[in-house]
Amino acid sequence: MLDTNFSIVDYLVFVSLLIASSLIGVYFWYKSRNTATNAEYLTGNRQLSLIPVIISMVATFMSTNTLLGMPVEVYQVGTQMWLEAVSYIIAIVLTAEGGIKAVIWTDVLQGSLMFLGVLVVIVTGVIETGGLKKLWDINEQGGRLKFFNMKVDVYNHDNFWNVLIGTTVTLSGSYSISQSQIQRYCNVGSPQMGRRALYWNLPGIIVFLLMSIMCGMVIYAKYHACDPVTLGLIKRHDQLMPYYVMDTLSQYPGLPGLFVACVFSGSLSTLSSGYNSLAAITWEDLFKDRVKLKNDRQALIITKLIAMSYGFIIIGFAFLVGNAGTVFQASLALSGAMGGPIFALFLVGIFYPYATAPGALIGFLSGYGVNSVLAIGSLVIPRPKVSLPTTLDNCPVDVIQIVFTRFETLPNSTYIPSYDNVEGLGQFFHISYLLLSTIGFTICIVVSVLASLCIELS
Repeated sequence: MLDTNFSIVDYLVFVSLLIASSLIGVYFWYKSRNTATNAEYLTGNRQLSLIPVIISMVATFMSTNTLLGMPVEVYQVGTQMWLEAVSYIIAIVLTAEGGIKAVIWTDVLQGSLMFLGVLVVIVTGVIETGGLKKLWDINEQGGRLKFFNMKVDVYNHDNFWNVLIGTTVTLSGSYSISQSQIQRYCNVGSPQMGRRALYWNLPGIIVFLLMSIMCGMVIYAKYHACDPVTLGLIKRHDQLMPYYVMDTLSQYPGLPGLFVACVFSGSLSTLSSGYNSLAAITWEDLFKDRVKLKNDRQALIITKLIAMSYGFIIIGFAFLVGNAGTVFQASLALSGAMGGPIFALFLVGIFYPYATAPGALIGFLSGYGVNSVLAIGSLVIPRPKVSLPTTLDNCPVDVIQIVFTRFETLPNSTYIPSYDNVEGLGQFFHISYLLLSTIGFTICIVVSVLASLCIELS
């Protein structure tokens, strides 16, 4: 029977992470308390070494969205998302042209814990399954092993084209224009070191991606014949990973605590980077030239207050994304909806010499407007729940007894194996979340070029 209680060791592991993360920030604050400047807070005076910056870049991208969401994608629709590793390579190759120090060194700690937590899940899962061959066979028999599904289909996200095109546009934008990434390039001493950090970040991010896919295969091997979502033991597929950890690792004191620390590490690394980056861009673009201050220390205080304010705002937004699919789907849909048009806006400015400010603005608003309508429409008119089949054929007796006590019968799955019969408004609103970035990207470029051309001719 599932044990949902933490042991004392689990609590100690989890609390230790929170304390260690806080102490890193306190250390850098104390070290620079008399000499701190806004430039040091935002860019580390461009003196950070290469290794922590590389680890920080990996930790920022490989967040809780990947840690919890990628295994769910594998469990539901298979391993086709492995192709995101190719998109990382393309994006990085295209891209190579107490403040941030605390953020980066905290990322080093949290990134290390993320790798360790995922590794523990994989190793224990492979052992429990009976070896790598048995793991592979179970996933193959269940239709989860997908590597080159070449079907052209804009409504499902388990095919080659949607994954490659959608994630390439999203990741290229993230690495090329994302403030959190650009800020890390600026933390090292030169453009050459920035490019080096970018390339050396690639192995780490691909390894973590493949490890997350492996976690999904382990979870499917465990529950393919006794699906806890169908049984109602958990409400959402996003809960599969924590459920698996408590179900499997609770016999080892400390390991569930390590996993929860790993999940929090993913969240903290992304959030700390995001707050610092938002504070940087807000200060530089909106306040720096409009607010007269007596000294740089006042600028530092304002920047910290901006970062804290964004923290409260984002906590509020967290309550609004509950209906946006799984964690992984929601994160890619939201980032793609805005990221695609912004990336296109930069490319128009760089490569189209006849671009005008009004024309580019019209293009951006067009791309973002269409993406916003698609995103909101998918929330108002939810798409059917898609997941490849699982069974209840091999459930333990104690689990069956729990389910009968709750429901008086064995429930049936409400998921469909593939979204093929798209009707009505779903033909417009239910386009795969992977393609949002590409749609906005394309519309922004086309409309910007045409609008700028019309303005010049008039």
